[in-house]
Amino acid sequence: PLEASGLYELAQVQLQSGNIEVALDYLSEAVQLFAQVFGPLHVNIANCYKVIARIHHALGDSKLAISYQQKTVIMYERLLGSGPLQLYISLFPHKAC
Repeated sequence: PLEASGLYELAQVQLQSGNIEVALDYLSEAVQLFAQVFGPLHVNIANCYKVIARIHHALGDSKLAISYQQKTVIMYERLLGSGPLQLYISLFPHKAC
């Protein structure tokens, strides 16, 4: 999980530097590593999907953005419950009070 977490952090740095394709590659690798360690349903995978969705939205690829956002929501619901406030806070932590 340490390597996967490192890839997630590297993806964030690459995004801030404008290297979107590199960031997507790192996030995809992180998803694979997290899944190998924790299985296909884990909060770190959902977090990666959330960032991937935002990237595709910013790139104007609505279809992929929606696909990844749906995966994110499904994972958060299964992991955290389907309460609307809890789900909203998970998806948009910077807007929570």
